[in-house]
Amino acid sequence: MTAMPTSTDRRSKPRESGASRPDTAAGPAGRLPVIGLRAFRRLTLASVLLLAAIVVTGGAVRLTGSGLGCPTWPQCGDGSFTPHSAYALNGAIEFGNRVISIVVGLVVLALPLAARRLREPRRDLLLLSLGLWLGFVGQAVLGGITVLVKLHPATVAAHFLLSMVLLFNAVALHRRARQGAGPTPPAVRPELLWLARLLMTVAGGVLVLGTVVTGTGPHSGDSAETKRFGFDIVNVAQLHADGAMILTGLTIAMIFAVRLTSAPAEARRSANALALTVVAQAAIGFTQYFAGIPPLLVALHMAGATLMWIVTVQLWLAMSERPAAGENAWTGTHQLATD
Repeated sequence: MTAMPTSTDRRSKPRESGASRPDTAAGPAGRLPVIGLRAFRRLTLASVLLLAAIVVTGGAVRLTGSGLGCPTWPQCGDGSFTPHSAYALNGAIEFGNRVISIVVGLVVLALPLAARRLREPRRDLLLLSLGLWLGFVGQAVLGGITVLVKLHPATVAAHFLLSMVLLFNAVALHRRARQGAGPTPPAVRPELLWLARLLMTVAGGVLVLGTVVTGTGPHSGDSAETKRFGFDIVNVAQLHADGAMILTGLTIAMIFAVRLTSAPAEARRSANALALTVVAQAAIGFTQYFAGIPPLLVALHMAGATLMWIVTVQLWLAMSERPAAGENAWTGTHQLATD
């Protein structure tokens, strides 16, 4: 007679393959699929590009005098979320900028959700994604306040500077997503690390001074009635130029420093890119000043400032290195199903 299995035998007996739980990569039914770092980095890259684009389109709103093209927020006029024909081109430009902001918001909202569904969960990626989402919410609120206070230059400047903070976050998130978890040790000498920090600080100061020049000059808002800072435009423009010259000198020093030390190749590439960007920015800045500040050159200068900030952040981040993420972390549900 065959002996009946004991409770110990039942506990120790392995499950049949047909009765096994679903693959953790696929996740329980009805839930979002697990994704790999490859797909996650596509989202982070999209966030960097879109956040940079919204700075440029926001500048177009200001330069075309469309800041109050939609006189209310979040609606574009009384009782409508789309521009009335009475607001003509200015309303369409401002409305278009708001639509792009919604697209940015959707991508930014997807990042924390995606970070929670990574094949190898990472707390650092989740926190950076949440920081980006919270910053975007702050931008939406600040944008509404800017409209309500009729484009006061202080709120316009804060709107731009918060965009730079969001770009810092997005660039850091995109770079961190290709690295593994763990501490981030410096990859350069302490002196070079301090030079990178100083360069970052000066670059941020140049951006702040640029917003002061903008808030003082003729392109600070919607029309001639828009409030402006009460500074002398010549003095603040000179101060901004002085900051740009200091930034140029630090960039030259950085180019020599990364070549004379064992700096990572990424740091050398970023230093070269920053030098080109700073030179181009200086040329555009001086040209626009002596040409009477034409809107097209102002738009190019704003786009250049955004690019300069991105490259500066990349250079600073390149001063520290982590090992690359493991191979398994790059694949998600779809890739596992097709392997």
